[in-house]
Amino acid sequence: MKSTNGHSQKKHYLCDINKTIYKGPMKYIVTSTLLYSRLQTVDRVITQKNSTPILKCFLFRFQDGILEVTATDNDTTLQCHIPLVESDSNTSFAVPAKQLLDILKEIPEQPLTIEFNPTTLQIDIIYQSGHFCLQTEQGDVFPMLKEYTEEGHEITIRANHLSRSFGSAIIAASVDESRKVMSGLFIDITPQDVSVVASDGHKLVCFKIICDTKNTTTNFVLPRKPATLLRSIIDKQQGDVILRTFADGSAVIEAEPYTMTCRLLQEKYPNYRNVIPQSNNNIATIDKASLLGSVRRVLVASDKATSLIKFTFEPGKVTLMTENVNYAQSAEEKLVCQYEGIPLRIGFRGDYLLDLLNNIQSSDVILKLSDPSKAGLILPSEQEEGTDVIMLLMPLLIAN
Repeated sequence: MKSTNGHSQKKHYLCDINKTIYKGPMKYIVTSTLLYSRLQTVDRVITQKNSTPILKCFLFRFQDGILEVTATDNDTTLQCHIPLVESDSNTSFAVPAKQLLDILKEIPEQPLTIEFNPTTLQIDIIYQSGHFCLQTEQGDVFPMLKEYTEEGHEITIRANHLSRSFGSAIIAASVDESRKVMSGLFIDITPQDVSVVASDGHKLVCFKIICDTKNTTTNFVLPRKPATLLRSIIDKQQGDVILRTFADGSAVIEAEPYTMTCRLLQEKYPNYRNVIPQSNNNIATIDKASLLGSVRRVLVASDKATSLIKFTFEPGKVTLMTENVNYAQSAEEKLVCQYEGIPLRIGFRGDYLLDLLNNIQSSDVILKLSDPSKAGLILPSEQEEGTDVIMLLMPLLIAN
């Protein structure tokens, strides 16, 4: 028998994934830091409060020199592939995730030898200064992942654009569990672009990625958990992400070396296009860093229940003012800005405004306003190539 790296080895036993004639421990060698970093990512799927013990485990599947690790909470499943330094067989078992991670985090980078006894279902993990044993479960008791044979919608998106879109949009998603559909990200796909949208009714982000979707037209709602998890996976990747959706209401997302499968939210998402104003003709252009600093400072004196900041726009300047009547506090700052429009006084929640401003990449920010009762648009002064970002913030009514 030969290992996957081509070196000859003694033939101790015959095995496949489901059937083994045992004549000695199965042996695998993997780099400790690579194993630990990949397991840390996959572990984010696991819910420790889950009452089903097997769902607190990783499924280890050794196949042709590759270790495939799987974790699931029954709604979201994450897999990753880890190349092995050495492998002499194919098998699978489920190992307690927390115990394994607690041990691996204390081991510096080095080759780890994993020996598996299919009779006792014990693994022995051997490193330079010692070893530890763990009891595992049979691999076939782990929930099986559905295999999709039908064709679904498939698109390919650059990882950096998808990561940016998720990071920008998620701040506007609702945290109200009674409005489940609003807690996710709405993915709206047309033949020309992919829009990632989120809104909690007070703020909205629409991050459009201009790309060829192979003439695809579809939409779906990705739940918050897989969206957050996917963003953490692709945050620093430079390649492509392949996204497939299927008629049963599920999605499969590939971002090497990870594959995520999740259930989509089935409720109808509100028509976000109808709430984006088209005639906000009072336009202010402000240095983003200066605006961020002013908002943070005046918020200190605001009413904590509303975080209300009153903005007064006039030619060449904007005045920010807050007050907290109960504590006799107030603050006021003036900023230079380019402003085209009629003098306007409008109120916004300062904490919501900070969330949106912090996710704008350009040095200047553009505010497009209509009147004190209608939503304001917040845009970067320069759009990143291949993207078009629109942010919306509902105003707070202020006394004259």
